[in-house]
Amino acid sequence: MKRGHDVTVYTTATEIDRAITFRGSGISIRIARARASGKGRDFFAFEREQLKHMMMEDRCEIIHAHWTYEFALAALASGIPTLTTIHDLPWNVLRYYRDLYRVTRLLMAYEVAIRGRHFTAVSNDAASHFRHYLKPGASITVIPNGLGDAVFELNNRPNRKLSGIAFATILQGWSRRKNAEAAIKAFRIVRQSEPGSQLLMFGFDYEPGGPAQRWASERGLAEGITFVGALPYQELLQRVSKEADVVLHPSLEESFSMAAIEGMALRKPVIAGSLTPGVREVLGFGKNGVLVDVRKTGAIAKAMQQFVKDVDYRNEVAQSGFDRASSLYRLKAVMSRYEEMYGTILGS
Repeated sequence: MKRGHDVTVYTTATEIDRAITFRGSGISIRIARARASGKGRDFFAFEREQLKHMMMEDRCEIIHAHWTYEFALAALASGIPTLTTIHDLPWNVLRYYRDLYRVTRLLMAYEVAIRGRHFTAVSNDAASHFRHYLKPGASITVIPNGLGDAVFELNNRPNRKLSGIAFATILQGWSRRKNAEAAIKAFRIVRQSEPGSQLLMFGFDYEPGGPAQRWASERGLAEGITFVGALPYQELLQRVSKEADVVLHPSLEESFSMAAIEGMALRKPVIAGSLTPGVREVLGFGKNGVLVDVRKTGAIAKAMQQFVKDVDYRNEVAQSGFDRASSLYRLKAVMSRYEEMYGTILGS
């Protein structure tokens, strides 16, 4: 909008009983009604039909569909030029969540691959996965996710009265894929040698009394851990900026890690998985963060202990990560690349 474009946002919600449209200066938000359950049985047909009709009514010049599922299929069905951004690795997701819903999503991704012409991906790993499994030989431009300048301006030094170092995880969901168990076990090793160390766990399922705390408490691993839970985005960033020294991201599977680039933008050193897709690229394959085998608790603990012992090293890694994030992951640079893509598609 700041660049002079008129923007229409399409989404769905289960909380409404009819479609709703909000219109403002330069922006419209159109919300289709979504069913609370059973969407996968007909491949989101009800939701897709509403979205398609909204798009055809508005006659936008171009639609940018995020994720390779119902929104992309609705956009492609509208007949309007469509750019689809690949945000995940659907075969990898199915390996971690083996249920019919993910099978449905995978089949939808195949349909998008067949019908779509223009693609971007948030990482080279996501693009390679899509080419290998869904659309061999596809031309896919890699454009990462981005952060606004305000996030980079938050990089405060921790303002704490705690002794020792504070680690933070930012994870959504307690699952094998997110691998938080390994982070908790590794923290126990660190705390045995550094009793003043702290671990802050942000995200849903990491709230007081949630699955993460119950699991840790049952095994006697909760000491020194603050289970914060989900927070409004700005509050999350403020707390990580002021209270954390290091961001630990133990996830086993990503296409791109917002948690990692947020940590880098906040000038925090990041520890992540050397075998985790997407994250490796974000950290410059180890040049701008620390990559370890996050399947091994000892490897995570060793990386954490190195940051405890060497403040100069911690600051050096933090600065390197900040420099990479500042040069590659600022939202204004990402927006410019997307504008170029829109122009290319409309020109063709």
